[in-house]
Amino acid sequence: MKNILDKINRSHEIEANKVELGALQEIEKELIVASSGAIKSIEMAKAAIKPAQTSLQLNKQLLAKLQGFTKQIKDLGITSPQKEVEIGITQVKENIQAIDNLIKNLLSI
Repeated sequence: MKNILDKINRSHEIEANKVELGALQEIEKELIVASSGAIKSIEMAKAAIKPAQTSLQLNKQLLAKLQGFTKQIKDLGITSPQKEVEIGITQVKENIQAIDNLIKNLLSI
């Protein structure tokens, strides 16, 4: 009887080890997939830095042009496009702030 119980216990131990091994292998596979996704995301974030920096520079140049244009039309006494230009200036300033924040966040990755 003891022999039979020992065989049953060993059988259960073997089955339990198979379950544990299977679970471990599944976790290892998921870890590989998750890691590869993280690596790809980081690479994409790093690749986004240069275009964001270019966009920031272009927006700063545009802001300077809009501010210069505002000064010119004020000096000439023209008031009709001033509101539209001010809206443009506000939008470009918001763009600059958003892009600057984006770059800071990307650089922290």
